[in-house]
Amino acid sequence: MDFYEVVKKRRSHRFYTTEMPSDEQIERMIDAARLAPTWANMQGMEYVIVKNPDLVKAVWEAIGQKNKFAEAPIFIVGIIPESKSGINYSGEKYYPVDFGICFEHLILAATAEQLATCWIGYFDESKIKKLLEIPPKYRILGITPLGYPLKPKGEVKNRVPLETIVHYDKF
Repeated sequence: MDFYEVVKKRRSHRFYTTEMPSDEQIERMIDAARLAPTWANMQGMEYVIVKNPDLVKAVWEAIGQKNKFAEAPIFIVGIIPESKSGINYSGEKYYPVDFGICFEHLILAATAEQLATCWIGYFDESKIKKLLEIPPKYRILGITPLGYPLKPKGEVKNRVPLETIVHYDKF
């Protein structure tokens, strides 16, 4: 699958089969995320791959999305310490940008592997940290289930026209 096809096929999936992705698929995905650019090449991102069925269920319960993601066989929790990124000219911490770039690489790689994901940003961070024994210095800015989609989805639709978002030379 070429890059543009991956981008068009990437969708948020909320329902999964129980089939487990292979360790090789997961390793390729994490490797793709590892290659993402970060502030001053600090490479602060780390990943907790949750495969133990009891922990998967506990993460699902902590996310609290009712029936969504209930059958997902894996959750991937992205973590980054604020200290492993920079501060921009305006004084804003850059670690959320590093996180976003790396996590999107991971999600696009999953699509290339014919796997399903859904970037989850609404969860109790302290619950997840306690459950997975993540040290206090780390921040969790996203979690994704990982597995095979229960139902395939088509390409992304309903996006604003390019001419409404592109400005050449000046606004």
